[in-house]
Amino acid sequence: MRKIVSLFVIVAMIASMGMTAFGFNFPVPDWGALLKEKTAMVEATDFELYAQGATDSAPYYGAKFEPRAGAYLGAVPEKSESLEPYGAYLTYIEGMRLTDFYYPVNQMLPNANVITLAGWTIDDLGSIDYNHVNTTLATINGYNKPILVRFTNEMNCSSLGDDPQKYVEVFRKVADMIHQYPNLGVVWSPNDMGALDRPFEYFYPGDKYVDWIGVSCYMHKFFQGNANTQYKDTVYFMTNAYAWATNKIKPILDFMKKNNIKKPLMLSESGVATNNKYGDDYKSWAIPRLRNLLWYVTMKYPQVKMINYFDVYRENAAERFNISQYDYARDIFNEAKKNGIYLTGYGDAADFVFQPANNAGTLIAKDNKVSLYTLAYIANQPDISVNYHIDGKWYHSSNQIPYICNMNISKLSDGKHTLKISTLDLQKEYTFYKQGNCIRFGAQPDASVVKKAQDKVYVKINGKTINFDQDPVIHEGRTLVPLRAIFEELGAEVEWNGDTQTVTAYKDGTTVSMKVGTTNMAVNDKVLVLDVAAMLINGRTLVPARAVSEAFSCKVDWDSTSRTVIITK
Repeated sequence: MRKIVSLFVIVAMIASMGMTAFGFNFPVPDWGALLKEKTAMVEATDFELYAQGATDSAPYYGAKFEPRAGAYLGAVPEKSESLEPYGAYLTYIEGMRLTDFYYPVNQMLPNANVITLAGWTIDDLGSIDYNHVNTTLATINGYNKPILVRFTNEMNCSSLGDDPQKYVEVFRKVADMIHQYPNLGVVWSPNDMGALDRPFEYFYPGDKYVDWIGVSCYMHKFFQGNANTQYKDTVYFMTNAYAWATNKIKPILDFMKKNNIKKPLMLSESGVATNNKYGDDYKSWAIPRLRNLLWYVTMKYPQVKMINYFDVYRENAAERFNISQYDYARDIFNEAKKNGIYLTGYGDAADFVFQPANNAGTLIAKDNKVSLYTLAYIANQPDISVNYHIDGKWYHSSNQIPYICNMNISKLSDGKHTLKISTLDLQKEYTFYKQGNCIRFGAQPDASVVKKAQDKVYVKINGKTINFDQDPVIHEGRTLVPLRAIFEELGAEVEWNGDTQTVTAYKDGTTVSMKVGTTNMAVNDKVLVLDVAAMLINGRTLVPARAVSEAFSCKVDWDSTSRTVIITK
């Protein structure tokens, strides 16, 4: 696939056509062809079954601060306390006036476990003071936190893009300066649509100068706030009926694919219009679009590794994107945040990545259930329901994105089954195979995964299944569980002393201490002897499940059928 043509070659080509490179004259698009292209994008139907695939199946480019899988979810922290915790801060550096982040972000960041996206707003390329740039970079690098700098963003819809050659020259110079600092990375971030006669190609500085690709992605109900927008403009700019995040990022994804750009993608700023300055409430319009943004983007495009929501109220804006003061919008955000894809702390790991069901491999049921999702988009049909049928019989229906179905497989026989999804006049049928506690679409479950599932031990605390980074084990007939994860779930504070190999937990006046390799557990001044010694496995301290009962007066039971430790406070 071809690489980006050098900006200088483009400039030379245009100059040969009698156009000037400075005070740049962009070629006039073929508006008919462009309308046809955009129409195809917004009218393309999506209807596909997804499941929870392994994290190592996600695309990974090795970019600076890129997570292996999943996406950081962030917002403007000083505006959106009700959306915490964040995996990312969205903040800004103001031109050549200040050398640090705005207050109070500069006070919040030192104690925050986040990755920060810093938008550096510049109005005029000629006003850049490179000494000031270097001072600012040194200042923010001093936080010793991962920071991605989004310099001169949205150039394709502002005067920053009037001279593409100058823009690229300036961006490359600043990118080189940013790359001198270990805690900083570079984001190149145009507007998703921008000016239609200013294609991305004119402004891309080259892979060497960019760590991440970003894009501003806002779902507007009306183009420029005008309810009387012509139909062609709703298509060109993907507004109103076509304002879906999975539509609006198609142009930047096409650009990256055509030019073989292998970088993680972020929605640098994103939002769904919830109201306008005239007092109109967009709730019914906004709900499915918020769900599309927060569920479907990472489902369909796992190369998207960060989404930042611009939850800011702007009094004079034609349309506003603030969500934190709306119960319905805040609930959608917080629900999606817990789905297992989003990272709410720097260095966190995703639980899974969405994969088309036939590519998801062997799936292990949790509590006898396998979570399935349908990606359903039909142009001009925002309010649909998806039905699930198993072996020809109706099983479940859902009327909101992501149309989740928690399929209970405990009563299905081992062997071949069918699952059909349907909505309106669309339907798809899938074949899956069950063996024990596992299923796989399109093929028999992998034998090694089935064996692992058969041996797996689960833990429930007050009915909630706990996920661990080190699974419980059975040793000498006793079930050993990860102490820290269990005790923290019970509300205790846990400390580890690596020198003495001792773990200590504190809760409600009770202190519990245990040393790896011994069977003694101290509870305040009393020493108890356990059945087997505490063990260190993969850096985690595992203790007999009964120790939880002895330590914090919990009831501990064992369900041999489901191989589950049941802890009740």
